[in-house]
Amino acid sequence: MSYKFQSLQTILNAFEWGLTLWATEIAEITGKSTVIVHKYLKELVIQKRLIKVWIWPRVKYTPPFLVEQNEQIPETPTVLSSNIFGYYEKELLVKIFFKFSPEGKILSWFDGIQKWCLARGLDTEQKITSYIDIYKHIEGLRNDCGLIDAKESFGHDFHEVFLDTVYYADQYKWMDFWRGRLAEMTFYAKLSQNKKLLSESIDEVIHKIDCLVSKEKYDAIAIVPWSIDRKNQLLKILKHRLKSLNIPFVNIIKYSSTGILMPQKTLKTREQRIQNAKNTIFVDDTYIQKYASVLLIDDFVWSWSTLNETARKLKEVWIKRVDGFAFVWNLNLTYEVINEI
Repeated sequence: MSYKFQSLQTILNAFEWGLTLWATEIAEITGKSTVIVHKYLKELVIQKRLIKVWIWPRVKYTPPFLVEQNEQIPETPTVLSSNIFGYYEKELLVKIFFKFSPEGKILSWFDGIQKWCLARGLDTEQKITSYIDIYKHIEGLRNDCGLIDAKESFGHDFHEVFLDTVYYADQYKWMDFWRGRLAEMTFYAKLSQNKKLLSESIDEVIHKIDCLVSKEKYDAIAIVPWSIDRKNQLLKILKHRLKSLNIPFVNIIKYSSTGILMPQKTLKTREQRIQNAKNTIFVDDTYIQKYASVLLIDDFVWSWSTLNETARKLKEVWIKRVDGFAFVWNLNLTYEVINEI
């Protein structure tokens, strides 16, 4: 089998999203089939650009440098007693720590974060302190509806900004902890198509959306159309749940004359994503002139290109104000920022 450099690099780029990944996760991130992903993973292992970890019960992959960084860490870190932390820290961990193990088990609270740290040879006490510091920093960014206003950071990335304000509910990357609670839950909800997990993911944000709609008094809500047809579609379920707010929905469609819709996550550059949205997303709503302000919703957002371009389409037809909302984005956090707390 011949291997394309671009495809090999696409697989490697997927590891920007997580320290270790299953083949199914890589397929979800890259938009490639699991068969193709497995073939490229085999080649990358041969080239020693990736290594296998957790051979049993399931194989995961990780870049070698991550293992090299941990060579000096003892193989059997000390198991700590939860008594070293007070009531506040324990209650907070129940609320904020949420990860999946390689076997699909939920890791939560003190026991969960300790297992997560032990699997990586990390100092549990130090990491819990860091995790809580990151949480406090992120909480300080939230508004009255529990959302983070990303307009200032978002606005620097575009020549033309059509979104008036942008909000998101959780960080994709909590620095070296990677996905935050909602990001972890939503990522695996979409990947597994588990109805219960999808519902729990929506539970995390629906009251925040309700708060935002009530506060900003939008005339309508618009849902970004999806490219991949799934049996259990997160945004479709969210739309059904949001009907309880008694607010109209703007009809937005995604259409390609070829019948092939390219998922945004498979496009590498901002320009490609803008072009994709410009040529495949359309506003098709008879009652559009009734609405002056709209809340535009998506789940995972990486560049805001789709939302910004969709906002442009809405403003071209009538809408005066379009705000964006995403379940998950990734504002840049650094240890320097956290250490200033």
